[in-house]
Amino acid sequence: MTPPALDLSAPVLVPRLAAFLATSWGRPVAIDALHRFAAGMSWITLGFTATLPAHGGAPAETRALILRVGDPAGLLAPYRAEPEYHVLAALEGRPALPVPRVFAFSDDPAVIGAPFLVAGRVEGDTPMPWKGAAEARGEALNASLAADFVDGLAALHRVDWRATPLARLWGPVDAAGVARAQVDFWWMHAGLADADAAPPPQMHHARRWLQRHAPVAPRVAIVHGDYRVGNFLQQAGRITAVLDWELVHAGDPHEDLAWAALRVFSGGTGRVGGLMTREAFLARYAAQAGFEPDLRVLHYYEVLGLFKSASMLMGAAQRVQGDQACDVRMASMGFQVASTLLELNRLLGEAP
Repeated sequence: MTPPALDLSAPVLVPRLAAFLATSWGRPVAIDALHRFAAGMSWITLGFTATLPAHGGAPAETRALILRVGDPAGLLAPYRAEPEYHVLAALEGRPALPVPRVFAFSDDPAVIGAPFLVAGRVEGDTPMPWKGAAEARGEALNASLAADFVDGLAALHRVDWRATPLARLWGPVDAAGVARAQVDFWWMHAGLADADAAPPPQMHHARRWLQRHAPVAPRVAIVHGDYRVGNFLQQAGRITAVLDWELVHAGDPHEDLAWAALRVFSGGTGRVGGLMTREAFLARYAAQAGFEPDLRVLHYYEVLGLFKSASMLMGAAQRVQGDQACDVRMASMGFQVASTLLELNRLLGEAP
């Protein structure tokens, strides 16, 4: 049977989603107040309210929820909801790492036409790593966010994921292979492995360098994959939820550290995410995580981070050129490839 097409209009989506949730939760569900958030080029994000009447001894309740849909034409497609669901379920209730509560997921396209995740709505706004944002927040707010930002990352990397359902999902992970696995993943994502692809010479050079210098992870941890300013909610200088877990995987904790510290996310301040100095960031992380980051390995993952960024940008432009997507923001990402490759060359030239 051909799965249904993805249709986010309320008359189509609401009955599909309500039927799925009623089956998952074992009680009737009524959905209203469905609305779409404009932000994001990856997963589609919608808000809605689920009303559950009293049933089988359970009291009536109303839940403010978020529906994240893996857009088949999205920036990082194809998507799977299961890894994000199990990670968030494993992290629920950890004070240093607030995350949305998850309620349900499906990777079956027969349900609504695409993978999706249902999570609780968390209040807060999203600070962005743009130029001038750090100065506008002020030092007191930056310092408070910086402490939560580092402590949350250290808490994530301390989680024993092998004692959770992620062990079944990810299986045995070789600490010597996690870096090369990421190199291969992003090479494939950009379509550079295709027979008719014409990769920029810089990407060829970077790929060979990354394969040749791939380090052994000091520990295999849950890696967020996009841990940075812009991917969390905050209220009054405290992080209320870390978001955007679609790139989560088992890997080297240096990968998250290097990504968070990339210059592109500094907002022109020279500080990590515009929040704190690199030295303070690494020192606080080391004290919380229980191991000292290796600066040579950190530089390796900064190179990998730029390789990953270039792959995202090239992949976005190719999706538009191939009529797989029509988002003008994705089309404009093609203009950023050259500057990203120049930054990649700079980091390669500074390699110890």
